Amino acid sequence: MQAQVTIGLTVKDKTEAHQVKKAFETMNKHFGAKGIIHMEKLFLNDAFIRNLVKMKINKK
Repeated sequence: MQAQVTIGLTVKDKTEAHQVKKAFETMNKHFGAKGIIHMEKLFLNDAFIRNLVKMKINKK
């Protein structure tokens, strides 16, 4: 089954909106819906993964 999913995000400008859209498309292409759901569960339930992701994001 294929479904259109719409979410609301706050972005700075059109460039950032495009980057977010591409990021979701990339996650979907590589992991699919089940993979994205599994990533969310890991992020919410595993403090090590959550902290690792936060550290990687904050290094920019």
